[in-house]
Amino acid sequence: MYETILTHSEGGILTITLNRPQARNAMSSQMMEEFSTELERWDNDPAERVCIITNSGTCFCAGADLKELATGTHHLPAGKEDWGLLGMSKHQFKKPLIAAVNGVCVGGGMGILLACDLAVCSDHSTFGLPEARRGRASTGDGAILRLMQQVPHKFAAELVLVGDNITAEQAERRGLVNYSVPEDELMATARRLAAGIVASAPLAIEYSKAAMKEAAACDDLADGQGWEIMDHYQTLVNATEDAAEGPRAFAEKRPPVWKGR
Repeated sequence: MYETILTHSEGGILTITLNRPQARNAMSSQMMEEFSTELERWDNDPAERVCIITNSGTCFCAGADLKELATGTHHLPAGKEDWGLLGMSKHQFKKPLIAAVNGVCVGGGMGILLACDLAVCSDHSTFGLPEARRGRASTGDGAILRLMQQVPHKFAAELVLVGDNITAEQAERRGLVNYSVPEDELMATARRLAAGIVASAPLAIEYSKAAMKEAAACDDLADGQGWEIMDHYQTLVNATEDAAEGPRAFAEKRPPVWKGR
């Protein structure tokens, strides 16, 4: 179905593999079109609960296709211009995304990584934002915006302003990824995280993710707005059928049967 990505769906888990290894998985216009189309389909398919984004080759993603940028042919997918660069950077997905990085993750690859809710990497992976050294800035794909929300300020400043790559161990220690593991354990680790999501109630996951996004903008627990957000999503979750099914299944010592409503 696609030329630049591979897809596999099993057990409620969709895996998208960026598959332009000869171009370091740089995001061409065609790849953005195919990538965003598949993500849109996945986010609206109730049978698929979580998406893992990984790569073929030795580079997760090198960002936008510089050859297309140089010729002026690089463009966003028609009808999804407001989704931003990479075909996903400005779009809010209802379901969780997991990045499984195997190799070099720089530039726009960091934009994808930071847009995901969870991340794992192989222990030989490296990460960096070298845009300033090429006269550009990591602003268009949201990398700077999300980096400032997800890691300590001075660590973010080192990545953005100094431009040196960091190791997988440094990325894990600073919270850029959840786990750094040997390459042969990468996908098993990502699927373990995904399986935990699949085991949970769909709307509880959706509302919890939304609450986390909104709570990230609240700096103080005493802020009334923060508690209004929590109360809003608590009310939504409590009104679902699955909210009653969870305790009932626990009391009856059986696995819950989620209905997603």
